[in-house]
Amino acid sequence: MARHLLIKAENIVHSYGEQTVLDFDRFYLYEGEKVGLVGMNGAGKSTLLKILAGELEPTKGTVSSNCIPFFFEQFGSDSEYFETDYAEAGKMGVADHIWQENVSGGEDTRIRLAQLFSSPHAVAFLDEPTSNLDYNGVEMLKKRLNEIETLVVISHDRSVLNEICDRIVEISFGKLQNYSGNYDEYVVQKEEQRKTQQAEYENYQAEKKRLQSVYVEKKAKAKTVDKKPKNMSASEVKVRAFIGNRKPEDKARGIERSATNVLKRLEHMEVKEKPKEELTVRPDFRLTNPPRNPIVIRGEHISFAYDDHVIFDDADFMIKNGSKVALLGGNGAGKTTLLELINNREKVYVVPGAKIGYAKQNMSQIDLDRTVLENVRRVSIQSESLSRIVLARLLLSERDMNKKASELSGGERMKLSFAMLFVSNVNLLILDEPTNYLDIPSVEALEKMLIEYEGTLVFTSHDKVFVDRIATERMYIGDGKIKQE
Repeated sequence: MARHLLIKAENIVHSYGEQTVLDFDRFYLYEGEKVGLVGMNGAGKSTLLKILAGELEPTKGTVSSNCIPFFFEQFGSDSEYFETDYAEAGKMGVADHIWQENVSGGEDTRIRLAQLFSSPHAVAFLDEPTSNLDYNGVEMLKKRLNEIETLVVISHDRSVLNEICDRIVEISFGKLQNYSGNYDEYVVQKEEQRKTQQAEYENYQAEKKRLQSVYVEKKAKAKTVDKKPKNMSASEVKVRAFIGNRKPEDKARGIERSATNVLKRLEHMEVKEKPKEELTVRPDFRLTNPPRNPIVIRGEHISFAYDDHVIFDDADFMIKNGSKVALLGGNGAGKTTLLELINNREKVYVVPGAKIGYAKQNMSQIDLDRTVLENVRRVSIQSESLSRIVLARLLLSERDMNKKASELSGGERMKLSFAMLFVSNVNLLILDEPTNYLDIPSVEALEKMLIEYEGTLVFTSHDKVFVDRIATERMYIGDGKIKQE
């Protein structure tokens, strides 16, 4: 049975000034599809989503729609909360907040999602719907999104793309590439493409080398044939040519023509590019003079409150040297508070040899008037070449390295702040929601760096995949206590 075509976008071009962000032939959305859009920051994901939802007119091309679109914008909208269906708001846990004038970021996200679920026949176009949601909120969202028949979603949360999507569309240099399946299946297909590209490159190089060798041999042979053999008179050469019915110069010209044909084959070979090799060099952690204590952080009988709001009540915990600890809990449970207490060594014992590096959301450690490289040099105890490799591994290009920090996007500044920590004398990392502002390729690049990290790491994150890949231990915060797994 043929599926119903809901969205047809053809010959789409969209530009901002002189910069073209999208230039593709077609995008079709069929009833029942759940599509995830992926790509680097600035690739055009949000622009494409707005065009498909009818929120933005493309510079060129046509979009025909046969559905009721619901557009969920990452940074809020002008919709009125009181228009939200009360029952749906209740399911999202925010029924008591739809009449409030001021709500938190997480509450705003839940209310606007409740508006989506109030329109069951709508096709959903979602731009980062997990923004500001805690772990429980993300799990609830995934369950509700499975109830929607057709949707297109942008999300840096890979668990959403894995559990919801049946097609992934990658946006790169304005073009669209389709992959069947969820995000993990997309990654497998990308790896197969890389392997194929590597094999094609190696075959290309081998054939190129063979033809170059043949060409050199034929050129050398042509010169040898053209020459009069040693100890042979001119008359003897003529007799040999007569008997052979071919003059030496004719033979030489024939070999030259053959060499020329080989050269033409070389020139007309389809060039196969070498896949980019991943940089693997990492900082020399010994330079940070790390502590050798088996326990580096300890908290005993911790009590802490904001006015009448109790966060910790006689709580205990300890963190082992070299462990990677994820702090888990709902919004307001006290995760960031505990990070602050550790950073300030307040009510918590931290061994003297621990040098703490805290990646804060405000990225206050960055000097906006300096370039990326100047910021890194300012704190680095590693070599210049290694500092550059760390920046490159975090997907900051050579061009980015010479930019002023003030010219960087939010995601690029986050990556710079991580690079500054990795090359500094820090040996205890504290990260508060480190995947915020990052696209998926950048999140995966950060994961690789953190998995290799030899020091102690304490972090918060609502990204389940990130936690699963990084954490060696988990601590759960709630009801004033800290429970260790």
